[in-house]
Amino acid sequence: CHPITPLYLSLQLVRVVSASVRHPSKVTTNCCKSISKSKVPYPILKFRVHSALGPCKRAVIFYTSDVGPICSDPNARWVKEKVRELKRKMNKEKT
Repeated sequence: CHPITPLYLSLQLVRVVSASVRHPSKVTTNCCKSISKSKVPYPILKFRVHSALGPCKRAVIFYTSDVGPICSDPNARWVKEKVRELKRKMNKEKT
């Protein structure tokens, strides 16, 4: 057996701390596993385009104050129109 020395304890502490820094304890991901073609009947606050990756589908995520995020079909006509409208609104607010 090796005697426990202050140097040994210091090295173990550094190893534990560095391991926790490299591995975050909480990771959040928004993933649309299904999408809707139906028009969102709630006020839309903002949107985000979501790429397809793994089980996630390509989608436009509309954020609403009433029910939270809704995954919508990016190819639906109303979605394209709503995204254009929201982009115009964002551009006007910047100026």
